[in-house]
Amino acid sequence: MKVIVTGSLGNISKVLVVQLIKQGHQVTVVSSSVARKAEIEQLGAKAAIGEIEDGKFLTEVFQGHDAAYCMIPPFNFFGDQNLDYREKTREISTNYVHAIQKAGMKKVVHLSSVGAEKQTGAGVLVFHYIAENIFKELPKDVSVTHLRPASFDYNLYAFMDMVKGKGFLEGIIGKLLYMKHYGFKGIIKGYSGIILSNYGATDKIAWVSPIDIASAIAEEINDQYGGKKIRYVASEELTCQEIATILGNAVGKPYLKWVLISDAQMKNAFIKIGASEKIADEFTEMNVGMHNGSLFEDYFKNRPSIMGSVKINDFAKEFALKYKEQ
Repeated sequence: MKVIVTGSLGNISKVLVVQLIKQGHQVTVVSSSVARKAEIEQLGAKAAIGEIEDGKFLTEVFQGHDAAYCMIPPFNFFGDQNLDYREKTREISTNYVHAIQKAGMKKVVHLSSVGAEKQTGAGVLVFHYIAENIFKELPKDVSVTHLRPASFDYNLYAFMDMVKGKGFLEGIIGKLLYMKHYGFKGIIKGYSGIILSNYGATDKIAWVSPIDIASAIAEEINDQYGGKKIRYVASEELTCQEIATILGNAVGKPYLKWVLISDAQMKNAFIKIGASEKIADEFTEMNVGMHNGSLFEDYFKNRPSIMGSVKINDFAKEFALKYKEQ
């Protein structure tokens, strides 16, 4: 089968490319980076260098292929104050749908997310709702799987500085919360050993490894059955404190705590790292959904019967390596 893989050689796509090639598929990788061309070809795939915002380019690349894995690239939420990610999602998703139809393609796997069924209440994840609805415009004879992964384990790298005692912990809120949990003995440790967010503590979250996501995509591409479907992917379900304990043990801080802060404090933290007020509100809203469970409501109703093989203990080893490097 001739398969299009978008997402260049990102966390999911690179693993997927290797799997598909091993399975005997001919793979074309779409990337905006000329620097990636050699690496793509070394894996045994063909490189198509261009922008997915370029509808003409995408349509030409999709010609002659049987299946496609389509994803919306990460947005620069904390660097572009003028970002209109909703409009960008519409543009890219429409380009995908047009290219799929022009190519006569009959098999599509679209990377979506938990919470994609929500038009409101999911914060920035609303772009997945927008994308899913555009992909629904594909004809009935096109098989489409909306893959909805849980929270990516590598998103936990965002807390690295907190675990080290940097960033938000240097502020008065972090110091006061740390003293509340550890007292003055904790101050001697340098304010390390605490994760702060407006979700956490005993909140139960479904987590997933990009490796397990790639395996699910490959399964869907190889699936002989047609139709439209939604598939959730997860590797493990743990509370945030259980996550903190695993990461803490991995970096030599078994006392690591995941502590809840207010929504207002969370919003201010997002603004501090470069988000506009609107984006800060939407990220805060997404976290609220994680805290009250509404973001995972449909997931827990339709959770996968088989979890992925890569667990948080596996991820923690990589986390510890990066922790030592910084």
